[in-house]
Amino acid sequence: MPFSAKFAANLSTMFDNADFTRRFQRAKELGFEAVEAQSLYHLDPKDLAAVKKQTGLEVALINSPSSGDIDYFGGQAFGLACIPGQEIEFHKSLLKAIKYATAVGCKKVHILAGLKQDGLGEDDLYTAYKQNMESAAECLEEHNILGVIEPICFQVKEKYFMDTFPKAISVISEVGSSNLKLLLDVFHLHMLERDVETGIKKYLKYAGHVQISQAPGRREPFYPGEIDYEKVFALLAEMKYNGHIGLEYTPSDAVKGLAWLKRFQIV
Repeated sequence: MPFSAKFAANLSTMFDNADFTRRFQRAKELGFEAVEAQSLYHLDPKDLAAVKKQTGLEVALINSPSSGDIDYFGGQAFGLACIPGQEIEFHKSLLKAIKYATAVGCKKVHILAGLKQDGLGEDDLYTAYKQNMESAAECLEEHNILGVIEPICFQVKEKYFMDTFPKAISVISEVGSSNLKLLLDVFHLHMLERDVETGIKKYLKYAGHVQISQAPGRREPFYPGEIDYEKVFALLAEMKYNGHIGLEYTPSDAVKGLAWLKRFQIV
């Protein structure tokens, strides 16, 4: 296959039975050069910096914290960006993400949007979200970090505000910052629009990061399912995508779930 992929092992999904710092070592042992993570905030940034230095792995992407310093949502928040009145806590969460990203040399942060709130209309949520993305883009620019936003299907997170690709593109276009791009997750693209090929052709130009997993079960890409990853990789090669591809999947088997990577000289 002519496509030279830069895969990033997702530490939160691929190695969920191991101590988190051990997951870095496991990814290195398997031949990965980069990793990503959904959340690292239960760990000390100094410890993360040490294991990152020890393994030499690039940290390609981390998520922003689910909540701010004060958790007004009892652990049920999935970001704060769309919620009016949470601007201060959102900014605190962004600064925390920047602190951790800087500690591990990460240049991309997925900014969680938050959940739709009872009593608030789409316009109110959109306005709050856009304003927070504008301030976030300015802050990220100061630290030379790229923010990415990800449409997520309701099967994974009900009531998630960023629930369509057109909405994400609208925000990115209106904010107009080179420090705000799309996180194009092929799984969510399939679940939301079904036509993956058309979606990639339409949205890849906005993307700062790509993630993959098979649908509907979020297994390894070549596990039996609904997405043809031969076509996906061929299209990414044709469109000359050269960024990281995050492997945000749960292996179907400890051995078989990684065997597909052999074709890319990994594992």
